[in-house]
Amino acid sequence: FLAKMSHELRTPLNAVIGYSEILLEDAEIEGRGEQISDLQKISAAGKHLLSMVNDILDISKIEAGKMELYLERMALDRFVDEVEFTCRPMVAKNTNAFIVERGKDLGTIDADATKLRQAVINLLSNSAKFTQNGKVTLSVTRENVGKSDWIRISVTDSGVGMTADQQKSLFSNFQQANASIAAKYGGTGLGLSLSQNLCNLMGGK
Repeated sequence: FLAKMSHELRTPLNAVIGYSEILLEDAEIEGRGEQISDLQKISAAGKHLLSMVNDILDISKIEAGKMELYLERMALDRFVDEVEFTCRPMVAKNTNAFIVERGKDLGTIDADATKLRQAVINLLSNSAKFTQNGKVTLSVTRENVGKSDWIRISVTDSGVGMTADQQKSLFSNFQQANASIAAKYGGTGLGLSLSQNLCNLMGGK
C-alpha cells in the first residue's frame, strides 16, 4: 500500500516542483521580485514533502524485508569528497564551520554507496539543522577490531544537544526530542531511524 501510495504522491509532487522551478526561473529573468519569494516557498515545501515520502517508502521497504542492496567496491577518499561537496553549503547555511577529518590509508569498502551516502548525509543534515554559529565535524577512519577491518564514520557538532531521556528514543520512527524542537526545526523524526536501519542492512551499526 505504501509503495503504491508513494508513487501516486511522487508523480504530482515532481510536477509541482518542476513547474515551480520553471516559473521561478522566469520570474528571476524578468525581475518579478514579488513572486520570487512565494515560488521559492512552493519549491522548498514540495522538496520537503518529497523527501518525507521517500523516507517513508524506504522505512516501509526495510520493515517488509524488501530493501535491496547494490554492493560495490568504492574508494573511501572519493566517497568523503562527494559527501563534503554535497553537505558544505548545507552546513554553512547556519554560519557553521565544516571540518572533515580522515584517517590515513582509508582504502576501499564493499558497500551500497547510495545508501551509505544517505545515512551519512542524514547525520550531517541533523547536525547542520541543530547547530548555529558553531562547528560540525565529519570524521572517517579505518580501525582494526579483532581480525576485521571496520570503517568508523562519525559526525559531531556543537549544537543544542540532548538530554539522556531524549537519547533513549533517538532511533524511533517519527520520534523527535520534544514538540517544541519539532515545531522550531521541522523534520519527520525518520532520518536517524532510517540511517540506523541502512547501516544494519550493510552489516554495520
